[in-house]
Amino acid sequence: MRLINQIQVALLITFILHNLQGNAQKINNIQYSRQKITLDDIIDIASKKSLDAFKAKQQYGASYWQFRSFEASLLPKVNLELEPLSYNKSVLKRYDSENNIDVYRPQQNLNSYGNISINQNIKATGATIYANSSFNRLANFGLIDSKYFSAVPIRIGVIQPIMAFNSFKWARKIAPLQFEHAKKEYLYELQDIKLKAVNYFFNWASASKRVELARENVTTTQKLFKIGNKRYELGSIEKDDILNLELDVYNAETNLIRNERELEKTESELRLFLREDSPLRSLPELPESISDLQIDPKEATALVEINNPEIFNLKIRRIEAKRDLDKAIKDNRFDLSVIGSYGLNQNAKTFKDAYGRLLAQQMIAIQLRIPILDWGERKGNIKTAKMNNEVSEIAIQQEGDKIYQQLGLKIIDFNLQKQLVAVALRTMEISKSSYELTEKRFLSGSIDLLRLTSARKAWQAASENYVMCLYNYWKFYYEVQQLTLYDFQSKSTISKNFDEMINK
Repeated sequence: MRLINQIQVALLITFILHNLQGNAQKINNIQYSRQKITLDDIIDIASKKSLDAFKAKQQYGASYWQFRSFEASLLPKVNLELEPLSYNKSVLKRYDSENNIDVYRPQQNLNSYGNISINQNIKATGATIYANSSFNRLANFGLIDSKYFSAVPIRIGVIQPIMAFNSFKWARKIAPLQFEHAKKEYLYELQDIKLKAVNYFFNWASASKRVELARENVTTTQKLFKIGNKRYELGSIEKDDILNLELDVYNAETNLIRNERELEKTESELRLFLREDSPLRSLPELPESISDLQIDPKEATALVEINNPEIFNLKIRRIEAKRDLDKAIKDNRFDLSVIGSYGLNQNAKTFKDAYGRLLAQQMIAIQLRIPILDWGERKGNIKTAKMNNEVSEIAIQQEGDKIYQQLGLKIIDFNLQKQLVAVALRTMEISKSSYELTEKRFLSGSIDLLRLTSARKAWQAASENYVMCLYNYWKFYYEVQQLTLYDFQSKSTISKNFDEMINK
């Protein structure tokens, strides 16, 4: 009789397993019919369509036009000032010299004015040279009508500060560096977009993996519960075992609902980031192809020195600190300027005479301002500027050291990650095989439910840990790539055709 029961149980288990495996195969066929999308695909979409990419491009565009404006400021400027018509009619108080009294007299005049000028800043000395030509016509109406013309056909001049702060010289040093920094900052932002894409992709992949495991768990617990019911009817297991199997089904279904909700959340976040829905109609394909790449810390440090925008910005800040110190020193000393001009002018009652018999117009001036007594105010300002410059230098050094330290730690993490990925993969494979063997032993009745549950949890934890190790590998890689702006896989510096980009 016992032999007959064992045969019935074996046949029943075989029948149930066949049906459940057929259903599981159908589910797998539906899933694998969906197209797979890789991490590189997500990165490519994010680099083109995300709002972060658009923002980075606009920020570079602002820096581009700012630099163009600076370059234009170095060129001569031509200005035209016109006042074609200015009519004035009023009653003004005037002094009557014959009667030695003030009187009110009506006044009516018509004035026209024009001036064209050209200015050029001299970067080397901080001087400004200019040339201009002007014309004025004044017509009076009243008791006596009169008309006058005044002309300055040409006047040239120069304003040269001596021992003064030369803003043009410092701007010429800093502005090109700031534009170069804007380029590096744009490339840095693109790498930041890649890092965000890695994060969103693996959140999505992890959630998808958890849903996949949860579905398998539901299928398995339902299978074991059905087998347990039949075995209980045949008297081969106890009541508490069948209750635990039923509880496992409810827990598995609850866990599946929770993981499906989490998957919807990660898909929504990915959709918002990419501004694109098409990837979510696909399945994430894990980037499991891990190379033997090992990053040399010395090579990476040299690349950071050249490419990193933060290090580049520290160089700019160091120059700006020297500029501020130079300004503080020169602004708190004596001022000396030389101003000179030469031109031709004339006034007459006719237009022709205004441009005839021209008279020379000359002006030269030396302006000097020397502090006699300021109770140490200027000396204090200079001392303060020097102290601030030293503080800035220390802060710049600290920030640079922090970046290099951060780089070193990330390189260590990346170089270790390949081994961790390999260990995680092997652990997942072993735990899966262990679970499959444990399940067979449970079905044969040689081990209890607790051992089976423990083996299933170990397999699921190992699967999730493998995905996390892959995430850390690519996260550390792109973090090092962001700091160095160097692609270590293709062994090339990351660059962009900025002229083509700004013209799109």
